[in-house]
Amino acid sequence: MFFNNLNSSAIKEIEVNDNIISIIFNSSDKVYNYEVKDEDFNEMLQNVIVNEESIGKFINTAIKNKAVVEISNTI
Repeated sequence: MFFNNLNSSAIKEIEVNDNIISIIFNSSDKVYNYEVKDEDFNEMLQNVIVNEESIGKFINTAIKNKAVVEISNTI
């Protein structure tokens, strides 16, 4: 799933591939990759977008609650 043109002041683009979510925030063009740990996350994300709720708040809460965990890009 790919979401862009979001009605969000914080999130520019979101791409979901299986259990990996890639996010580009409006503050930077850097892609942040997260592993999805919560099996309900994708459905909840879709509901947030469809219901035009705060996507940034949802993502920040998911990060804080470790529903998604950033994947380190360092080797």
